[in-house]
Amino acid sequence: MNSKDTMNTKTTLPDAARQWRADETEPAADLFALLCQRRGWSGEYLAAIDVSEHAVLKDLDTMVTALEEIRRSGGTITIAPDFDMDGISSGVLGYAGLKELGFNVNLHIPDYRRGHDLTPEDIAEINARFPGTTVLLTCDGGVNSHAGIRAARMLGWQTLVTDHHQELEPGSQADITVDPCRLDETYALGGICGAHVLYQILEAYAAAHQPFKLWAIRLLRLFAGLGTVSDVMPVLYENRQLVRDSLSIARLLHVSAPKTIPNPWGGMDPDPDAIDIARATLLQLLATEDHDPAYVAAFEGFAALLKAFAQAGKVRDIDSVNEGFYGFYLAPAMNSPRRTGYPIDDCFAVFTAPSIAERLAAMHRVIENNERRKELTALHLAELNDGDQPLAPWVYFSAAPGGMYGLLANQMMEQLGHPVVVVNRPTTPDEPVSGSGRAPGWFDIITTLDGYDELYAIGHQQACGVKLRTAQALDQLVTILEDSTRVTMLTAGDAMHPTGDLVLGAGSECDAPLDDTEPLVELVRRVETLRPFGHEFAEPVVEIVLDGFAVKSIGSEKQHLRLTTATGLACLWWNAAEAQLERLTEIADDATAQPTRFLAKLQLNEFLGETRLQAVIERSI
Repeated sequence: MNSKDTMNTKTTLPDAARQWRADETEPAADLFALLCQRRGWSGEYLAAIDVSEHAVLKDLDTMVTALEEIRRSGGTITIAPDFDMDGISSGVLGYAGLKELGFNVNLHIPDYRRGHDLTPEDIAEINARFPGTTVLLTCDGGVNSHAGIRAARMLGWQTLVTDHHQELEPGSQADITVDPCRLDETYALGGICGAHVLYQILEAYAAAHQPFKLWAIRLLRLFAGLGTVSDVMPVLYENRQLVRDSLSIARLLHVSAPKTIPNPWGGMDPDPDAIDIARATLLQLLATEDHDPAYVAAFEGFAALLKAFAQAGKVRDIDSVNEGFYGFYLAPAMNSPRRTGYPIDDCFAVFTAPSIAERLAAMHRVIENNERRKELTALHLAELNDGDQPLAPWVYFSAAPGGMYGLLANQMMEQLGHPVVVVNRPTTPDEPVSGSGRAPGWFDIITTLDGYDELYAIGHQQACGVKLRTAQALDQLVTILEDSTRVTMLTAGDAMHPTGDLVLGAGSECDAPLDDTEPLVELVRRVETLRPFGHEFAEPVVEIVLDGFAVKSIGSEKQHLRLTTATGLACLWWNAAEAQLERLTEIADDATAQPTRFLAKLQLNEFLGETRLQAVIERSI
């Protein structure tokens, strides 16, 4: 059964299925059952997507055999990862895992300025830094890096490629390639991340040759699950259990801050600076056995990054360590160096630096750089909105670092509601142009641009790199995007206008009132049992209808909003004060205003031992 969970439309149900109405003697419908019905989440579907068994990737066994021969012969592997969060996860997983398994192994730090493909310059750099290399092992890349692989083979190196990107003709040039998107692959779920591919290889190797190390290797699911969420892989089938396992391991590395800071209510508040990383449950377990220092360092680094985010106010308790933390805090921070031009070394140093103090310091620098990234994003967004943009609203020119194009395209896409491409501004008609494209779920950029000689896109359908052979193709790109969007809009219908899974508020069209919180609290608790949420299994959203509210700016910089209903329900809207405060204040002060509608997610907030329902607004309707 196919679940339409990201662009669903609300189904009209018979009156008997309504949660409430004026006659309160009628039985209330089950809100959770109603939500599942509208999502298409039958019991059979939910059971099917939780099945984690999967086939063996092609040539995985061949690579396992090759690895054992390399270990026995004393060969030296140099790992060449990509530079995004999945690449960092892959590199750390591979380095820690191979070290733990007794290999001679080096970890190459990639240069994002060269792009995602492995280049001859990368190979020369590896050869200069690690002259004893006999084997090149790529992760999260390499399947289409023909020039780089040729350069490695010319040095006499054995070439092993682990990747998850689509293999293109004429195919990989490596000695052995393991990739779920190989041209001849039949693996059912193509959407597994690069770190997951390498994890499967190491797990199979340990099972075949060092079964006493299986427990240690399986703990590296921490990094494979992180790569899965950060690379926006579908949270279905084997990926679901992988993400669950990853979060469980991450929570074993969380240490609660001791409560030593007096607060105005006579109690004590947590002091994140006093967190003792060594007290993490998993680190204490690892300390009872012999493990390679590089292996232990990877987990100590993760514990250190949790402390750093606690000090930054982003991880308040163990419940904060969830898939949202991976996707909205950790991955953006680790991806920030290439957005700002900052060196990527710190992202790897978090897991590989000699001491815990150095790993913690590296994570603090990464977080600080991410704050700079946010400032730069705002600056360059102003350039797109207010500057000279002759090809708007489809193609925008930017002077931002190339690594920021995707972020900027996504922001503009969310503003405009249609596909957007952000590129460098060319100086001559014959100059090549490159950038990034972002599109709503109903528009496929790669498919749309396929077949045109002067331009192409590579990556994911709604998030991809876009290249033009010359600037003369820019007008053609605009025409293609505009015409294709119009055609798609005629056929996409309701899919272009997502609604809440439930409508909450006063009125006959609503499924439940907001002032009766008991059924809503029960709904939230039952929805939580379906985690993890993510790509292709999105977290439910509700439409809330507010008929009167008070609004106030909150936060250290008054950047957030809190809307409070007459019955005390708090509706939080993060980073919305600048854009929304004036409008919402006018509505709140107008006694004749029509009810205001928002899309939001329901949450439970624990405060002073009391559980309270709150809504987190995503956007107004």
